[in-house]
Amino acid sequence: MSKFIMIKAKNSLPSLKFLEESYNTKGEERHFNVTGSGSDKAAVRGLSDDSYPVYILVFSEIGAEQKVEYLYLGSGTKCGSERSLSLRVSILQKVLNQSVIENFLSCSEIDLTQDFDYASYISVENSPSLVKQMNFITYPLYKNTEILQIDTYTVVDEEKSLHSLAQRNEYCIREYASVRAEYNRGEFQRDYERIVHSKAFRRMVDKAQIFSAEKGDHYRTRMTHSIVVSQIAKGISNALKLNNFLTDAIALGHDMGHTPFGHQGERTLNAVLTGEKPLLKSVIEEGATYGGFKHNYHSLRVATRLEEKYIEFDGLNLSFQTLDGIWKHTKTNLPNNPLINFVSSSTLHAYLNSEPIPRTPDGQVVPYTLEGQVVRVADEIAQRSHDLEDAFSAKRLTVEELKNYLLLGKMHELKTQIEQIEEGFIEAKKSNHFGADDDELLQERISSRIIYYFINDVLTQSNTNIDSYLLADGKSKFEKNGHKVDKLLIEFSLKGKNLCDYLEKIISKKVINSGEVSLFDSNGAAVIESLFASYYNNPRLLHRGTLRRIMQDFRKITKNVVDFEEGDPLIIEKEWRKIINAKANKEDRDLEENEYFLKNRVLVRNITDFIAGMTDSYAINEYNNIRR
Repeated sequence: MSKFIMIKAKNSLPSLKFLEESYNTKGEERHFNVTGSGSDKAAVRGLSDDSYPVYILVFSEIGAEQKVEYLYLGSGTKCGSERSLSLRVSILQKVLNQSVIENFLSCSEIDLTQDFDYASYISVENSPSLVKQMNFITYPLYKNTEILQIDTYTVVDEEKSLHSLAQRNEYCIREYASVRAEYNRGEFQRDYERIVHSKAFRRMVDKAQIFSAEKGDHYRTRMTHSIVVSQIAKGISNALKLNNFLTDAIALGHDMGHTPFGHQGERTLNAVLTGEKPLLKSVIEEGATYGGFKHNYHSLRVATRLEEKYIEFDGLNLSFQTLDGIWKHTKTNLPNNPLINFVSSSTLHAYLNSEPIPRTPDGQVVPYTLEGQVVRVADEIAQRSHDLEDAFSAKRLTVEELKNYLLLGKMHELKTQIEQIEEGFIEAKKSNHFGADDDELLQERISSRIIYYFINDVLTQSNTNIDSYLLADGKSKFEKNGHKVDKLLIEFSLKGKNLCDYLEKIISKKVINSGEVSLFDSNGAAVIESLFASYYNNPRLLHRGTLRRIMQDFRKITKNVVDFEEGDPLIIEKEWRKIINAKANKEDRDLEENEYFLKNRVLVRNITDFIAGMTDSYAINEYNNIRR
């Protein structure tokens, strides 16, 4: 419906009280008599019996000037006879905000004095763009409430042989029930498939692990890292008879919220959002809060809000078990408990924080599921192995140097295993083995042995932990707690943990602190900080989808929203200035409490979302385009 009825009404008009009643009763219908000129009656008489948008401009007279004080927004249908023609009107919104009023007047091209004569007050107009803008303000955002439930899922045959502490299809919890059940296709398989088909997953192919993909295609990206984590995690999960689809879903999704330029990207975004960088510092000093940034938190926002695959709900509607594993695969230590900024609902927030929460000895929270705990340790194993391999490829570390680091008594077992691999090479050469690159092959065998070493260490320790847990009535606690374990069970042995930490130190010394990586980090930080400043100071540079999401988020907190696509450019620019400064103008009325602080936070979070979702290449291209 692109045709609408526009009514000009003086603020002293007696019938306004009936319109106010309609508004106060959430749209109860009232009759608005058509008593104006013949042209008014002809305009209404020419309408069909359909319902039309109705916009009532309530004005006051200041000398010869007529100024719109507020707008009534709703719908209306013509009714009555030829002699007593009227409109049956339902008022849904009352708008006093000056920006919205000015935008309406500009986009409708209406002039109160020139477009209505002394006896005329009704105009029937046609403008798809304006109706679209006003509908966005008039009506609440779409929300599907029909499938908001915790459903009961069926037993899957192949899961019957799983461990008693494994997750099963019937344990699955979602925000929204699945649209349909499918025979022997489990809910955690759905999670796995949704993640694989997501944009965030695809983008990981061009997000750096340590070295930029520009350095060469032999180096790991977030995508290849996640695939390695999945392979290692499934190996452990199989051995422990856990749910492989859940394990795989968590493993492939655990880094979907990662930024471009590796961990430097998330550190830079966090520094901007906490005021460590100067861009937002003045607004933060006035009371604004943004919740900081960490990739595992942002993965939740990606999965529950930013990915769009369905009409019925935002995000991918992953199971709470998968989301728990994704969030807790690493430290959950952003200050001031900002989790609510990253999740889509209070239901999920309550689940992720419900007691009893399993923890490490030093107090770090870990996943409720054994599958999530498996991914948490597999992530560590993957990093130790392939970071060493990347260090070899980058000539930042040699095998001899690695063996020298392993001369310490605690590390001697791994050194012995590496020497056994070298002896195997020597024997193979005696039998005329001729490799394309023996050094590279040796390094890959060492990486493989490290994975093998740690998987065996984890399996030995975890089986011991699980047996002890079951002896201490762990199965009944698991069932009582809603199929959640309340203790860290999947872990390295003390010796394995010491070795894992020591290898991480070696990587840090030889690679992370190297000039090459420091230069990459420095350049990445500069790109992200520059992009953030550019988008913040001129939000029109943002992608169309991001601008639409900002409007959607604004509408959740207020009806005072100007369309950033179709609105008047000058009014849009003034609105951006108020949002960036987090301050309303003196003439602004009908504002929610701290409305511009809230709008500022929405803008900042959406800029963060946009940058965090970029690949390395896209970020560099955006940076170069903006700087031209």
